[in-house]
Amino acid sequence: MSEYILWIGESDESVLAILRSEIPGGFELLIPESGTPTQAELRKTTYILNGSGRVSGEHMRMAPNLRMVQRLGAGLDGVDVDTARELGIDVANLTAMNSAAVAEHTLLLALASARHLCALHGDMTDGRWSPNDQLSQTFELDGRTFGIVGFGNIGREVARRAHAFGMNIRYFDPRRAPAEVEAATGAVHTPLHELLTQSDVVSIHVPLTPQTSLLISDEELASMKPGSILVNVSRAGIVDEAALLKHLESGHLGAAGVDVWAQEPVSPSDPLLAAPNVIATPHVAAQTRDTVVRCFRAALSNIERSRGEALSHA
Repeated sequence: MSEYILWIGESDESVLAILRSEIPGGFELLIPESGTPTQAELRKTTYILNGSGRVSGEHMRMAPNLRMVQRLGAGLDGVDVDTARELGIDVANLTAMNSAAVAEHTLLLALASARHLCALHGDMTDGRWSPNDQLSQTFELDGRTFGIVGFGNIGREVARRAHAFGMNIRYFDPRRAPAEVEAATGAVHTPLHELLTQSDVVSIHVPLTPQTSLLISDEELASMKPGSILVNVSRAGIVDEAALLKHLESGHLGAAGVDVWAQEPVSPSDPLLAAPNVIATPHVAAQTRDTVVRCFRAALSNIERSRGEALSHA
């Protein structure tokens, strides 16, 4: 007899096609038509696979057969963990599944910002040949300093790539990395204020918690090197968007690469989109086909293990 896996996540058909193709034998997939599961669907559910959206306590209480909630990402901010604990429902996440994709996207935004790629492309599509228009504001990454805020799996992958570009690596994290990790990239553990004042590029790789909320606000942005670049591919609430806009418009910051937004989908009228030297992407840093396939396979394998083996990342 099949067990039911309920999908609570995005409804894009390109994602759902991959999910359907990876469902193992002995399981049936429930995909709510409206995006919100019905009572009938919840009553059938044995496992919830959560890619986006919220798994509430109400969902869990309406699912008497629910054994496990499996997140596709590292964070648990979309799951009512307290209710799950109360009801004896396992909650598991995935770590390091998207590290390569996010690290590559971080370097993409840093490179595009340092060379003003979007402005040059826009000039050409508008019929302007302007090889020197951005000359005074561009710089090479080689020999510059890359500051990494958060030195977990993604931060370390960013360090490895930035080091390959000939950059000097500084990182801030409450816990210092092992000596061998530092040695592999020349990464230097640095207090946050010093990192901000020394770095030509600063990228954010910490989870959103009460401790990291608005970690990078007006004071921190003001302390950054004039003309430097900020990249945020983590969570919007870590960076004060109004303060970021202010420092971009004033010219204090040279550019910003922004993948995460306070309101998603972001409004086309959001002033940050119109700010000078912003490269905007729609929360896509982790979204490669390779990552999506890897995440679904790991998550579904963990669901299979829940039938009698130890869970990963529970």
